[in-house]
Amino acid sequence: SGSLGLMLRENLSWFINNGYSEGQRMAISSDLWRYAADSSSPSDLLLTLQTGETTSSEKRKTTVTWLVDVIKTHEPSLHIEVRHHRLNDCYALYLSADYKTLLKGAELCHIKKTLKPSFGGGTRVFSFEDAASFIGVDDRNSFLSPLERATIVKQMLDLIRSPKGGLKLILGDEVIEIVEGRAIVPTLLTRRIITSLLPLHDSDTLVDLRTSWVFTLWGDQPLQLIRSYFGSEIALYFAWLDHMTKALWFPALLGVLMFFFGGWSYRSHDEEMDDTSQFYSDVCFVLFALFNCVWSTIYLEHWKRRQAELAFTWGTYLSNADTEAYLRDPRPAFKGEGLAPNPVTGRMEPFYPDWKKSLIRYCIAYPATGLCVIFLFGVMLATFRAQDTMDYYFGDSFLFSWMCYLPMVFYALFIQLSEKVYREIAFKLNDIENYRTDEDYENFLITKVVLFQFVSAFGTLFYTAFVLKDLRKLQETLATLLITRQITQNISETVVPFLMGKIKLSRMTYKMTRSMSDASLRRYANEVRTRKRSESRSSSSSPLIEYTGRSSRTSNDSPDFSRPSLRSRFEKGVNQLVDKVSVSPLESPSSPRLPIPEFSLANEGSFDVSQAELECVMPTYDRPLDDYLEMFIQFGYVLLFSPAFPLAALSALLNNKLEVRVDAFKLCNTVQRPFGREARDIGAWQRAMEVLGTMGVIVNCALIGQSGLVKRMLPDLSWGGQILFIVLLEHLILGVKRLIDLAVPDVPEWITIEIAKQEHLRREAFKSNTRLISNEPIRKPSRVSIIEEISPLPKRRSSSTMHRLASFFERKNS
Repeated sequence: SGSLGLMLRENLSWFINNGYSEGQRMAISSDLWRYAADSSSPSDLLLTLQTGETTSSEKRKTTVTWLVDVIKTHEPSLHIEVRHHRLNDCYALYLSADYKTLLKGAELCHIKKTLKPSFGGGTRVFSFEDAASFIGVDDRNSFLSPLERATIVKQMLDLIRSPKGGLKLILGDEVIEIVEGRAIVPTLLTRRIITSLLPLHDSDTLVDLRTSWVFTLWGDQPLQLIRSYFGSEIALYFAWLDHMTKALWFPALLGVLMFFFGGWSYRSHDEEMDDTSQFYSDVCFVLFALFNCVWSTIYLEHWKRRQAELAFTWGTYLSNADTEAYLRDPRPAFKGEGLAPNPVTGRMEPFYPDWKKSLIRYCIAYPATGLCVIFLFGVMLATFRAQDTMDYYFGDSFLFSWMCYLPMVFYALFIQLSEKVYREIAFKLNDIENYRTDEDYENFLITKVVLFQFVSAFGTLFYTAFVLKDLRKLQETLATLLITRQITQNISETVVPFLMGKIKLSRMTYKMTRSMSDASLRRYANEVRTRKRSESRSSSSSPLIEYTGRSSRTSNDSPDFSRPSLRSRFEKGVNQLVDKVSVSPLESPSSPRLPIPEFSLANEGSFDVSQAELECVMPTYDRPLDDYLEMFIQFGYVLLFSPAFPLAALSALLNNKLEVRVDAFKLCNTVQRPFGREARDIGAWQRAMEVLGTMGVIVNCALIGQSGLVKRMLPDLSWGGQILFIVLLEHLILGVKRLIDLAVPDVPEWITIEIAKQEHLRREAFKSNTRLISNEPIRKPSRVSIIEEISPLPKRRSSSTMHRLASFFERKNS
C-alpha cells in the first residue's frame, strides 16, 4: 500500500506540474492571436479552402491550383493572391478588382448611387455608360464603399458557371463534378471544398463602431455608419429594435403604475363578487388589455413611417422587390432544369417551372410544417397530462415529490431539441422549393419558422389561460418564460460564443507552436507584443499603397482629375506602383504571400497570426433571422398576455436596451463580417407583426372574458351573452385598428414631396438635354474621364496558371 500511495503521489505530482507547464504554454501562445497583425493585403474578398485536418496536402494543392485557373479563365480581371494560413493550415485566396471592373460590377449588382443635380438628383441604379452623371465617380477611394466592393467581387464569383460539358475536380479517388450551367463557387461551398467566403473587417471603422455603438448604453445608434459597414438590411433591424425600445416606454410605465398602485390579485369566480380590491384589479386588467390593443396598432403604424424615412434617406425607398426580381440574377443556390431567356433582360439563365414550385410548396412543404406543429402541440398536451398525473400521485410525497418536475424538464429539453431539428427541416424544405431570389427564399423560411416557434413559445400560455383558466398560474408562467428566455438568449449570444471562440483560438495557436521550445515561444511572443505595440503607435503616420489601385489618400487629397495632364501622370504613377507591388514579394509575418506564378512559402518559420486568419475561423452571420425571431416572440409576450403580468413590458424594455449592445457586440466581435444586403423594409417580419397585432386583440378580449369583470358588471347576462359581448368588443377594437391604419399614412408627406421634386428635376434635365441635342451635331456620349484612362491589366503569361502551379509543386516535392 505504501508503494501504491507513492506511485499515486508521483503521478499526481507529474500531472499537476505538466498541466501547469502546458497551461502556461497555452497562455503564452495565446498572445499570438491577441496581438494579431493587420492583414497586409487590402483585398476586397477572402476565400479559404479545406484545412489540413480534413484533406491531405496534395489534394489541397490540387484544389487551389484548379480553382485559381478556373477563376482566371472566366474572370481574368480579378486579382488573386494565394496565401497559406498557418493557424488552421489552409490556403486562402485574397481577391480584388481594379476600379473599372468594379464600376461595371456595380451596374451588374444594381447598386444605387446619387445623381448629379444637373441630371435630376436623387438615387438611381448605377450605369457604367452614364457614369459621368453620378456624384463622386472620379473619387475611386470613396465612390464605392468597401462593403460594395466585396459584394461586387462576390457577385463576379457567383456568376462563374460551369461551361458546356461541365467541370471535374479530381482529388485522388474523389471526383467532384459540376454540371453544365451550375455556379462553381456556391457548389464548392456546399461540398465544403471552400470553407469560407467573407469580406474582411476594417480595423479603424470597427474601433469607431465599438466606441460609439457597442459600449455606449445611452444615446442614439450610429445608423448611417452601421448601414455603410453592414448594409441597410442589418441597419434596418437595429433601427426597428431601437424604435420598439422607445415604444415600450408607454406600456412599461403604465404597467408599473398598475402593478404597484392598482393591485394585481386573482381569485376564482366562486368567491365573493362584491370584493372591492378584486373588482379594482379586474378594472386595471381590462384597461391594460385595451391599452395594449391600441398601443400595438399605433406602434406598427408609426414604424411604417419611420422605415419609409430611413429607406428614402438610404436610397432604397423606390426599390420594388417584385419588379427587381427579374432584373437580378438568380441566387447562386437556385437550381434550374435548363436555360431560358429572362422575360425582362433577355439573358439566358437557369429556369425552373412555377407549377413544380407550387406543387412542392402545397403538397410537401406546408403539410410537413403542419405535421411538425401538430406533433409539437400533441407533445405539449401529453406533458401537461403527465404533469397533472404526477401532481396527483406524488404531490404530497416527501420522498418522490421530485418526480413532479420530470414532465416539465422533459418538455423543456424536447423544445430545445425540436427547435434545432425543425430549423434544419425548414431549411431543407426551402431548398427543395427552390426559390429564385433571396427575398422569396427568406420570406417563406420566415413563415415556416414563425409557425413552429409560435406554438413552441406560446402554447403553454394558451393552455394555462384558456384550458386551465388559471390567471395566477398564467402570471407565474409568463414571468418565468419571459425572464428565463431573455437571460439564456443573451448569454448564448455573447458570453458563450465569445468564450468558445477565444478557447478555440488558444487551442489552435497552442497546436501551431508545438514545435517551438518554451524559451523560443516566450521570446517570440515578446517580439510579437513589442511589434504590435510599435505598429499601433506609428500606424497613424505610415502611408499605405494599395495594389488594387486604391491609394490611402483621403478625398481631400485626391488630385483634380478635371486636368487631363495631371490625371494622366497620376494614373501612370499609380499603375507603376501597382505593378511593383504585384511582382515583389509582399511580406506578411503570419501568412506569406504566394504570388502567381511563384507560389512559394516564404517566411516558413514565422508563427505570427494575421487578423484575416482569425476572422476565417469565426462563425458566419448569414442573416438577422434569429435576432428578429427573438424580438418577435418577446413582442408576443408583451402584447398577448401582459395583462396577466404588467411588468412584462418593463422587462422587455430593459432587455431591449441590452439587446442592442448584445447584437452589436456579436457583429463586431464574435462572427464574420456579413455581406451587406439592401432592403427598403423589414419584409415578412412586418406582416408577421401585423398578424400578431390582430391576434393580440382577439387574445386580450378573451382574457377580459376570463377576468370575470363582465359577470360582475352584468350579473344577469347568460354565458352565451358574455361570449357575444366579448365578440362585439373584439370587432369594435378591430374596427378602431382599421380606422387608425387608414387615418395614418404609411409614408410621410415630405417624402412624397421630395420624390415629386426629383421627378420634376429629371424631367427638366431631360428637356434641357433634348434641346441641347437638337441644336448640336449628334455625337457619341462621353463617359467619365477617369474610366477611359484606367490602364489595362498586365498581360498574363502564355502558360496557364494551372500548369505553372503544378510545375511549382513538382519542383518543391523533388
